[in-house]
Amino acid sequence: MTDRLPEAELYRARQAGYLQTVETREGRIKLNGISAVGAPDFAEDVLDAAIAVLRQAEAPAGHFGAGFAVLHCGEEAWWLLLHWWLPGGIASHGLWRAALGATPVFSPVPPGVLACVWELGAIEFERRAFMETAMAGAPLADYFASTMPRSTV
Repeated sequence: MTDRLPEAELYRARQAGYLQTVETREGRIKLNGISAVGAPDFAEDVLDAAIAVLRQAEAPAGHFGAGFAVLHCGEEAWWLLLHWWLPGGIASHGLWRAALGATPVFSPVPPGVLACVWELGAIEFERRAFMETAMAGAPLADYFASTMPRSTV
């Protein structure tokens, strides 16, 4: 056993930020993007594939019609996380994965995987935005107007 992580596991900042708002039959979703250094851009075919998954995903009962997603181009795969806001300040969770390369084909990830350290940065932004707008009594429109700036996570 070692007391240090292997070199490949060491943290390196990644670019992140708001991409667009997606309208679905279930409500609106703020889509954020994260990309590893040297990762491909969020090309139209990638965005289309991710948005198709978001529009087909079933939201949990009782949600507020407001949610957020994270599209992450990692070093080994595309990851897509979807969260709907529920009563009690609870966020639901859905996760899909696709191989890098051609247009991604997202498949559900079995339960047990939550998010990586970079995705948790986007989740933290959305947590604060929801608390400071909707949970502070402001209309949901204010939540959707609060978007993650381009930065590193």
